[in-house]
Amino acid sequence: MQAVFLAAGRSTRTYPLTVRTPKALYEVAGHSIIELNLRAVEGLVDEAVIVVGFMGEKIIRRLGSSYRGIRLRYVEQKEQKGTAHALLCAADKMAGEALVLMGDDLYRDENFEELFEHPNAVLAQRVTDPGRFGVFTVEGDRVTGVHEKPAKFVSDLANTGCFKVNADFLRLLNDLEPSERGEIEMTGAAARLAAEGDLRWVESNGGWYAIGYPWHLLEASTRLIQDRPLQRFNVKARLLGDVHRCVTVNILEDSWIGRGCILTDRVMISRNCYIHPGVQIMNRTAVGPNTQIAGGTQIGNCLIGANVQIGRRCLLTKCVIGDGATLGDAVTAFCDPPPDGKIYSNVKGERVEVDLAKFGAVIGPDAYVAPMTVLMPGAKIAAGARTEVGEVVHGDKGDIWPEGE
Repeated sequence: MQAVFLAAGRSTRTYPLTVRTPKALYEVAGHSIIELNLRAVEGLVDEAVIVVGFMGEKIIRRLGSSYRGIRLRYVEQKEQKGTAHALLCAADKMAGEALVLMGDDLYRDENFEELFEHPNAVLAQRVTDPGRFGVFTVEGDRVTGVHEKPAKFVSDLANTGCFKVNADFLRLLNDLEPSERGEIEMTGAAARLAAEGDLRWVESNGGWYAIGYPWHLLEASTRLIQDRPLQRFNVKARLLGDVHRCVTVNILEDSWIGRGCILTDRVMISRNCYIHPGVQIMNRTAVGPNTQIAGGTQIGNCLIGANVQIGRRCLLTKCVIGDGATLGDAVTAFCDPPPDGKIYSNVKGERVEVDLAKFGAVIGPDAYVAPMTVLMPGAKIAAGARTEVGEVVHGDKGDIWPEGE
């Protein structure tokens, strides 16, 4: 059996974090999304075809010709014309039946085997906010309708983007018309099969994480850390004095932890990090490799990338920090919502409500946050942008979406 991962898109809604890297390569809880998805199908497929596009060479360099025993083949989608077009790009490399997944959403411990029992089937997950997703209506094990982000409730079974398809499905793709977004979508073929009574559905066990916005990367990392059985404190880390830690702290080799640090509540610290004395890191925080955190800083429930420099006495909660970012001393990121209880973020000119009770800031790759900067809930700093000393940032700072995006 083959798997096909669609990983060609630009993922502009997760900018500035993915402006310089494909979303499929963004790391959550210590692994890239595409690697976690390959692990999810390990033992079920012997080959995976990965459709690449935006910065696809980075995916190819990262994964190579195989991953954990799965042979890897690549095909380029030169123009991003939709999911159906992406799958058609891979058709020549498909041997027949295949499991199709979105390469930049996250699938964990899913019921893939049940999908294999049907010629054509979809994986659907029950959600509390179906207006955010495409949904399926069903009767028994048959899909009866496909609805894209309905304004009124019709079903709580969200389309996870995971399909089991055969040659009949692929043939339908050739006859599809562009959607309202101007793209050729796999849901068009699904709708035709559903109308003919030839599409089945399997209920997800809750392992699908839809990653549409930057805060979903934090949520995915948090859930993965929560669900993962972490090891005891890794003795390969160098302890520079007394360090308070709980048993669910996982620190990889070649990292240094300073005297008086407090590490609690399921913390993951990657390789070659230097945590200076008196730092507190807690509450399902993931720290990427080659990162330094200066003394007196407090960090809670953050997703921190690689090669990040964080200054002294910072207070950071529920933030996502991109690779290579630098934060000066005494930077504060607030995460509590305003009196109306809602946090908003600007996404390509649209005011989007953050679907988390609390959320801090998004700091793009290679950004510089000057000392004593205050970041308000939902603030975003563009890739390579700079703040001024003592600046209070509401909304966006810098050009989040480069010209033409």
